Amino acid sequence: MGLTQTLHTGVSGLSSQSDGMGVVANNIANANSKGFKRDRAEFEDMVQSEGSVGRLQEKVGRGAKIKDVRTIHSQGNLTTTDNLTDLAIQGGGMFILNNPDAAADSTEGRMFTRAGAFIFDREGYMADISGARVQGYEALPTGQISSRIGDFRINTNSIPPHQTENIKLDMNLDARTKVIEGDFDATKPDSTSNFGTSVAVFDSHGRTHQVSLFFKRVSDAENSNWKWYAMADGKEIVNPDGDLHEIASGEIKFDAKGELSEQIVNKSEANFAGGAALGQAINFDFGKKSTDEVKKAVGGTTCLAAKSGTNYHTQDGYESGMIKALRIDPTGIVRGQYTNGLNRNLGAVALATFENIDGLRKGGRNTFFQSLESGPAKVGMAQTSNRGSVFSSTLEESNVDIAQEFVNMILTQRAFQANSRSITTTDTMIEEVLNLKR
Repeated sequence: MGLTQTLHTGVSGLSSQSDGMGVVANNIANANSKGFKRDRAEFEDMVQSEGSVGRLQEKVGRGAKIKDVRTIHSQGNLTTTDNLTDLAIQGGGMFILNNPDAAADSTEGRMFTRAGAFIFDREGYMADISGARVQGYEALPTGQISSRIGDFRINTNSIPPHQTENIKLDMNLDARTKVIEGDFDATKPDSTSNFGTSVAVFDSHGRTHQVSLFFKRVSDAENSNWKWYAMADGKEIVNPDGDLHEIASGEIKFDAKGELSEQIVNKSEANFAGGAALGQAINFDFGKKSTDEVKKAVGGTTCLAAKSGTNYHTQDGYESGMIKALRIDPTGIVRGQYTNGLNRNLGAVALATFENIDGLRKGGRNTFFQSLESGPAKVGMAQTSNRGSVFSSTLEESNVDIAQEFVNMILTQRAFQANSRSITTTDTMIEEVLNLKR
C-alpha cells in the first residue's frame, strides 16, 4: 500500500467519525423530545478489492465507514402530565397515525410513533399537533368494541333516557312476623301489610317515580307465602284509583329453610302521566331460587328470623345524561362518564407491533414508516400480545442517556484526533521520501 493510500485511509476515518459525531449530536439535541428513540452509529472496515493486488496486500485495511445508523427502541421513562389525552405505552407497541392529506393508497399516509402528545381536533378526532389522526376502534351502541379500525373519534352526544324494565331485589322478610287477617288495603297500606320499602323507577321520558313495595304475609305454615304490592303515587298516574295506585303485584313463596322457592307476578302495568309511554311493564325479580343450579339461594330473598330489610336493589332505567368526564384504561379503551351515573365505552386506541422493529424507516417528528425490512404492522388492542399497556396523562421521555452520549462524544473526538494524526504522520513520511533526493 502506497503512502498516498494511507492518506485516504485516514480521511475515511475522519469522515466516518464526523458522521458518528453527527449521530451523537442528534441524540443530545433530542434528549427532551417526547418518545424519541436514540440512534447508534455502527462502523465497518474497508479492505482492498481482490484482483489487482497480492494476497498480503488484501489483508491491509483501507479505512472505515458507517455501516448503519441503528435506532434503539428501548423503553423510555414515563412522566405524568395534567392532560388526559397525553398517552404513553409501557411495552412494545406503537401508536398508529394517519395523515388525512395523504393519498388513500399511499403507505406514507400511515405513520407510527411512541410520542403520545395528542389532542382532539375541531371535528372531534384524536390527533397529534400536525393533524395526523390517531387510529382506533369504534364502540358499538351496546358498548362493545368493534373490530373496525379507523380515525379515532369520540362521540360526545347525550344518552337518551331508558325506562325501567327490570328491578332486582335481595331482601329478608322476618319469619317471626304474624299473618295479618284481611286483604291489603291501599288506603291503609302500613296497617294491612307487614313490611314496606321503596324503589325509584324511570318512565320513557327519564322522569323518576318512587314506587312503594308492601309485603303481606298470607301463610305462616312450614312453607310460608307472602304477597307483594307495588304502589305508585296517584298524582303521577293516568286515571289513578286513589292516592296510591297499584302498578304491579305478585306472590313469593319460601321453603322450610326460608329460601326462595317460587316467585309469581300477577300484573305489571304502569301508565305514568306527563306524556310518557303507557303500559310500561316492570319485571320484579327477587333473586335466585333454591332450585337454581348455582349455589342455592345465594343473592335471593329469604324468610328468616331476622328483621325485615332490603340488602340491595338495582333497576335498569336511567334519565338522559350528558358526558362529564373521560377516562382511558390501560387497555386503551376510552370510557365516558355521564351525568346520569352511567359509564360507557366510547372506543379504543389501536397499537401496532412489527416483526422487525429495527427495519422501520424514520419519518421525522418522532414518527416511523413501515418498510419491507420491518414487515407489515400487526395491529391490535393494548394488553394483547406484546403491545403493552396505555397510560393516560402520561408521556414517554426519550431514551437518550446524556452521560452515555458524552462518553460517546469523547471517544468519537479522540478517534477523530487519532485519524488526523495518521494523516499528519503520513505527510511527514512523504516529506522524508522527498528529502532523499537531497
